[in-house]
Amino acid sequence: MIEEIWRNRWLSCINELTSLRLQRESWLDKTNSNPHWSFVEFMCSYFDDLGIDNNYAHQLNNDLISNKEFEIIKPWHELLDKYNSPKNDDYDVEKILEDKEWQLIVEKGVKVKIELSNCLNEAENQILNEEIDYRKYK
Repeated sequence: MIEEIWRNRWLSCINELTSLRLQRESWLDKTNSNPHWSFVEFMCSYFDDLGIDNNYAHQLNNDLISNKEFEIIKPWHELLDKYNSPKNDDYDVEKILEDKEWQLIVEKGVKVKIELSNCLNEAENQILNEEIDYRKYK
């Protein structure tokens, strides 16, 4: 059960980090009061909450992801891990969304997401590719 919860959250994080539409809508919404819908929380949810700060070592050793899934996600994960927001200001979401480096990371993530979806069952694919309406969670 814990493995399923972790995988669902992992796939959801990937989905959030690969949708410029969702990022623009939620990060720029001045009426949004839920801190999850921000650049900082998207990154924290992925790296910190999922415990993947050691390049997926724990997840691989405990069969939370397969070697194939890791090989697919690794290049995007490394780009994401090295990303620094413009002027190191993680709260200037307008600059982040305009940042060509960020846009390339999201674009690469979309390609990874497509490849990853070929390894997943129907239920996991649904989580990875869901059109998220963040307003339901405001």
